[in-house]
Amino acid sequence: MYNQKFFQSFLYQKGVKGPYQIWITTPEIPNFILIDENEERIGESPDPNLFFEEPYFQTIQNDKVYLYFKYPGNYQIVVCLNESIEIEADNIQMIYHLLYPCYTHFALKASQYKIDKIIESILQTTSVLDLEDLFSTILANTIEVIPNADLGTLWFYDSELNRVVCKASVGNVIPGIRKMQFEANEGFVGYTFKLRTPKLFTDLPKLMDQDTWRTSPENSKHWDFNLDFPRNVKSMLTAPIMVGDQVECVLILCQIKTKSSLTEQDLQLLQVFTSQIGNAIRNAQLFTRLKKQNELLIKRDDIHSTLTKLSLQNMGVNKVIRELTRMIELPIIFVDLIENESMPETKGLPDHQSYKELYNYLSSIEEKSCYDEVKSELGSHYLYPIRTGNVILGCLIIKAKRPLGQLDHIALEQGHSILALELVKKQNLVEFYYKKKRELFNEILQTKDPELLQLRARELGIREQSDSVAVIFQFSNFNEPQVLEAHVHRLITQIKTELSTYIQTVFGYNNEITLLVRLTNSSQLVAFKKKVERLLGDWSKNKGILLCVGMGALYNGIHLIEKSYNEAKNALSYMTTRKLSGCIQYSEIGVNRLFINQSSEEIHRFLKEVFDPLRSTQGMNNTLEQTLLTYFECNRSAIQTAKKMHVHINTLYQRLKKIEETLEISFENPENVLRLQLACYLKESFAMIEVK
Repeated sequence: MYNQKFFQSFLYQKGVKGPYQIWITTPEIPNFILIDENEERIGESPDPNLFFEEPYFQTIQNDKVYLYFKYPGNYQIVVCLNESIEIEADNIQMIYHLLYPCYTHFALKASQYKIDKIIESILQTTSVLDLEDLFSTILANTIEVIPNADLGTLWFYDSELNRVVCKASVGNVIPGIRKMQFEANEGFVGYTFKLRTPKLFTDLPKLMDQDTWRTSPENSKHWDFNLDFPRNVKSMLTAPIMVGDQVECVLILCQIKTKSSLTEQDLQLLQVFTSQIGNAIRNAQLFTRLKKQNELLIKRDDIHSTLTKLSLQNMGVNKVIRELTRMIELPIIFVDLIENESMPETKGLPDHQSYKELYNYLSSIEEKSCYDEVKSELGSHYLYPIRTGNVILGCLIIKAKRPLGQLDHIALEQGHSILALELVKKQNLVEFYYKKKRELFNEILQTKDPELLQLRARELGIREQSDSVAVIFQFSNFNEPQVLEAHVHRLITQIKTELSTYIQTVFGYNNEITLLVRLTNSSQLVAFKKKVERLLGDWSKNKGILLCVGMGALYNGIHLIEKSYNEAKNALSYMTTRKLSGCIQYSEIGVNRLFINQSSEEIHRFLKEVFDPLRSTQGMNNTLEQTLLTYFECNRSAIQTAKKMHVHINTLYQRLKKIEETLEISFENPENVLRLQLACYLKESFAMIEVK
């Protein structure tokens, strides 16, 4: 370490006969340690807080001489002589050089220790794969490498918050530092984050007064003003940690109470250390991402397995809803929009919506949208439609106590499929039930055996001697069977709700719903028809839906159900051939019942025979056709016809004469008049039919 004999000989030549001691302190060692003594211990340990600017000086304390020497890097060596003699300046300088090997020995050991510590820290840091643990490991190892720092923080940019937040801290830390969130250009944290290069700061109080270093009031309230941070910070090091070409986080080291300031050498050590940390962070991020994906896959498999098991075991919708509620830990209401039911049963839907309002709202949501958030004064809810194809079967309503996470969506997507399957299964069971009812009803229509008729009526719940009316609802213009089937089920549900007091039996088949109602008198029939018309009014508001209803007459006894049913079929045929919507009773058709079974092509041909010759008459421009229609509309009154057409009475007579000549008929012939009158009536009655 140094030539002890030569040193002792030099002291002896200068008149030092007694023992001596040599002490040393380093930046890493707060107090002096004894490194050499030639005899028993003498004197007290030197004062580590003694400040001097010169390379060396001497002092006398308790009849002993203390020689203080300052070496590079804040190293100090003190020689204590057990004699009260004054050493000349030249000799002190000589002692300074004689002890230089001692300084270099400790400096090399310290450097080697730092290098070993850096290597150890890098190895330890790169072996940590958990991202949160890595932040603490980075900071702890940095403080060991640079012991002059007594406060360390590591700041990370959170892209979701768009803020720089503290992820780890050691030392004399402000209690509220974890609550601070800095913008990218706010305060010394934001400034150093944007700096992108390591930096040593030694005059922080001056920098803190600059606008670029000012902190927002929200973050300032977390400062500990008793500590008076950062004005008590004597020096500070900042170093960005790069991942690729992006600054991922920033290390900030501060010297507050330690005796030695942070130096450029510390900055270089920090650069060496942080240059390797970026790889560790990248590895930890990849590991964390893979770990999360793996956990997500495991949980997804668990969710799928649990819900599929419930479905295969036919545990029912209630069990699936309870399991979904447990998985996402949010209250869930399941709404069946075919049967208009909710599970668990509630007094009403959120926001006091009706089932129809909920259905209409969900229909307005784009099919690719998996859910929608609805906010109101009563609270916020997520609406998760349950579809099969473009048919809305139901909906999950989730109370929005928090945002839905990835696992929540996975659970809801899996639950969506299971619930859709349950609803389809339920529809299939209902279809089977309706099929059995239709078969029984057809037997009632076809059988003449009174005993069998009574038996089938009892099976369907039809009273034998009640007054009954057959009603048939029919949908038109549906190309998609699934959509049609859903509408049929939904309409039957509405019929059961709004017309329950009248129903004897009801079932659906293809695009039709057959309803047999029980009424006591004709006045009740009027009230019933008004309710049907109100129901149709609701459905007519839906775009693309054409719904019409045919009703038979009121008859007593099950043997006349067939007659009422056939009348309802004929009334419905009258509506469909004219492409009309609404409700009509067979008795309201009047004379049109004679033409119900006539094809539209045959009626069209009859109309062409009458009106085509009138249109082709030269120079008349369909005047003859309009004259004929108006003439019969005015009950063959020439005066009224001329007045309505704004022509002279003689002009009208000329036109009527022209019609007789063109059609080769006579208005005096009753058969000809009946033929023309029927043609005019059919033309008005079949106004929707295009006459070519």
